[in-house]
Amino acid sequence: MKRIRTFLSTLSRITSITNSRIRFIEMTILFLILSIAFFVRILPLRWGIYLSEFDPWMQYKEMMYIVERGWSGFFEFFNWHDYESWYPYGRDIGRTAFPGLPFLAAFLYNVLKGLGLTVDPLHLAAFLPAVMGILTTLLVFLLAREIGGVQTGLMAAFLIALSNASVSRTHLGWFDDESVSIPFMILGFLAYILALKKERSLKSVILYSILSGISLGYVASSWGASRFPIAFIPVFTALLALIGRYRRKLLISYVITSLLYISIAVMVPKLGLSYLREATTLLTFAVMIYLVSFEIAKIKPTLLRNLPHWILIFEIIAFVTFISLGSIGLPGIKFLSTIIPTLRSTLPIVISVAENQISTWAIIFQDSGFKLLLIPAGLYLLLKRREDQDIFMILFTVLVIYFSSTMVRLTILTAPAIAVVAGYVLAEMFKGFARNLHHFYARREKTRPIGLEYYILTPILIAGLILVGILPSAYGARYSISAIDVGYSPPTVVSSSLPVRSSVQDWLRTLSWMRDNLPSDAVVASWWDYGYWITILGNRTSIIDNATLNSTQIGEIAYAFMSDEETAYRIFKKFGATHVLIFITHTVYSGQYGNVPTFLGYGDESKWIWMLRIANQIGYNLTETEYRDENYQPKEKFWTTLLGQLIPYKPQQMTGGVTGYFYSPPTLNHFRLVYESSKPYESIAYIYIYEIVD
Repeated sequence: MKRIRTFLSTLSRITSITNSRIRFIEMTILFLILSIAFFVRILPLRWGIYLSEFDPWMQYKEMMYIVERGWSGFFEFFNWHDYESWYPYGRDIGRTAFPGLPFLAAFLYNVLKGLGLTVDPLHLAAFLPAVMGILTTLLVFLLAREIGGVQTGLMAAFLIALSNASVSRTHLGWFDDESVSIPFMILGFLAYILALKKERSLKSVILYSILSGISLGYVASSWGASRFPIAFIPVFTALLALIGRYRRKLLISYVITSLLYISIAVMVPKLGLSYLREATTLLTFAVMIYLVSFEIAKIKPTLLRNLPHWILIFEIIAFVTFISLGSIGLPGIKFLSTIIPTLRSTLPIVISVAENQISTWAIIFQDSGFKLLLIPAGLYLLLKRREDQDIFMILFTVLVIYFSSTMVRLTILTAPAIAVVAGYVLAEMFKGFARNLHHFYARREKTRPIGLEYYILTPILIAGLILVGILPSAYGARYSISAIDVGYSPPTVVSSSLPVRSSVQDWLRTLSWMRDNLPSDAVVASWWDYGYWITILGNRTSIIDNATLNSTQIGEIAYAFMSDEETAYRIFKKFGATHVLIFITHTVYSGQYGNVPTFLGYGDESKWIWMLRIANQIGYNLTETEYRDENYQPKEKFWTTLLGQLIPYKPQQMTGGVTGYFYSPPTLNHFRLVYESSKPYESIAYIYIYEIVD
C-alpha cells in the first residue's frame, strides 16, 4: 500500500510539472503572438508619428480640448461649440460627437501626468490603437478558449494578430472609434457568455453581467455601429429562450447587462433620451418582456404554458405595426442600409465615401484571406455541438459576414468572428491529424485505408494557404492580403492621400504653409474630404468637413464648385470664405505616342461627380450627362465650371487621338492663385490655394 501511495504521489508530481510546462509553453506562445500583433501594427513608425486618414485628427482635437483643461475638460467638453469648423454657424461638438475615445485617451494622459510621466499627446493618440490591437488579440484568445480550449484560443489569437481587417483599424495612428470599440465589444460578448455558463453561481452571474453591460455601454458611447452589438445581445438571448434554453439566470444576466448599457447610452448627448424609442433599444425591452413571460408561465405551467409564444407573436406584430406607423424611431439610412443596401443609393454623401460602399468578394477576401474558406466547416462543427457559446458564435459570424458584405467599413466586425471560427477549425483539424497519426502507427493490420501522405500533406497545404495571407508582397504592391503590407503603409497625410508606399510631401507642405502664411482669420472653402486637415493641421477655419453634419451646406459648396465663376463667388462670399483649396492628382506616363500627362483620379478631378450629385440632392437641377460622357470623362461643360477652371491642367488632343492634360494656369476675376504645393510635372499630388478677391 505504501508503494502504491508513493507511486501515485510521484505520478502526481510528474503530472503537475508537465502541466506547468505546458502552461508555460502556452503562455510563451501567447506572449509571442501578442508581440507580433504589436510590432506589425507599429510598422508605419518608419514615416514618423502621424495619425491616419481624416477622422482620427478630429478625435485628437477633441482629446486635446480636454487635455488642455485638465480634469474639468471632461465636463466642459459637453458645452463646447467649435467655430473653427462649419463656418459661419460652427459645430456643437459636445452634442454631435461620440466622447468615448477622446475621453479614454485624455483620461490616460491625465493619469500618466499625475504619476509624473509626461507624454506627448500626439504620441499617446498614435500608439493607443496599437495597444488596443494587443488587447483585441488577447480578448479573442479568451473568447476562442471558451469555444474550443487553449489550442483554439492560440490559433484564433494568431489569426487576429495578423488579420488584414484588424491591422487596418488598429495600426499606429488609427486613432478612431473602431480601434477601441472592437476590443470592448469582444469583452462585452465574452463576459456575457461567461455569465450564461450553467455552473455559475448567482454572484458570478451578476459580476460578469455588470462587466458586460459596462463594456457594451462604453461601445455605445464611442461608435455609431454600436447598434449592432446592442441589438445582437437581445437577438441571441431571445433565440436561446425560443429553442428551450431559458433559465432564471438568463433573465438575471440579460436584465443587468441590457439596463446597464442602455443607461450609459442615453447619457451620451449624441444619443440622448430619444435613443429609448429607437428600434434597437425597444428590441432590448421587448426581449426582456419575453423572458419575464417564461417566469410568469412557471406560476401555472398547465394554464400559462404557451404564454411566451403568444407574447413573442404579439411583440412581432406590434413591432412591425409601429414601425409602419412611424411610431418607432429608426436609425439613420446609413445604418439601415447595412440591412437593406439599396437604401444607400438615396444618400450621395454616404456612397461617395469608398468605405461606405457595398463590399465586393475581392474586398472581403482581401480583408479576411484564406481564413474565410474555413468558415463553413467551422459553422458545421459548432452547429453539430450546439452549446450556448456555439450558437452565439454561429449567429455572430453569419450576421457580421452579411453586414460586412453590405458595407466595406464593417469588415472590421468580421475579423474577430472569422479568427475564432477559423481558429477552432484549425485546432480541431490538427488535433484530428495527431490522433490519426497515432492510430496509423499503432495499427498492426497490413492494409491501411488512408496513406501517411494525407496526414502530412493536408496540414501542410492548409498551413501554406494561411501563410500566403501573411507573407508580405513585393514592395509597393497596391493590393495585398497580407497584414504586414497593410501595416507597412504610410499615414494618409504623409502619402498625400494616395495609395503609395512612399512619402509624398505636398499635403504636409501645404498645411505648414497655411499655418505660417494665411491670415489667422482666413476661412478656407474646399471639398469636405479635407476639412479636418485644414482645421486641425492647417489651423484655419473650414466651411465643411468630414463630419458631414449639414448636407445642405455641403450641397451649397458643391454647387459653387459646379457653377460658373460669378455664381460661385456669391456663394463663397455668403459663407464668409476668403480662400479656396483644391486637390489634384496628376502624372506623366510614357505611352505609344510619347509622354502623356494624365489625371490619376484620387483628387477633385474625379470627386467632382459627387459634387454634382450632392448639389442635385439639395435641389439644384444639374443634368449629369451634360457634364460627363458615358465613360465618366468630363465634357466641355465641366471645364466651364469654377472647379474646371481652377484645375490648372487642361485637356488637349495629342497624336493618335489621345487626350493629354497639360498645365495651363487659369486667369479668373475673383480667384487669384497664391499657393501651389509643387511645380508642374514635379509631383503626383498638387494642392492649389486661391485667394478670393473682389
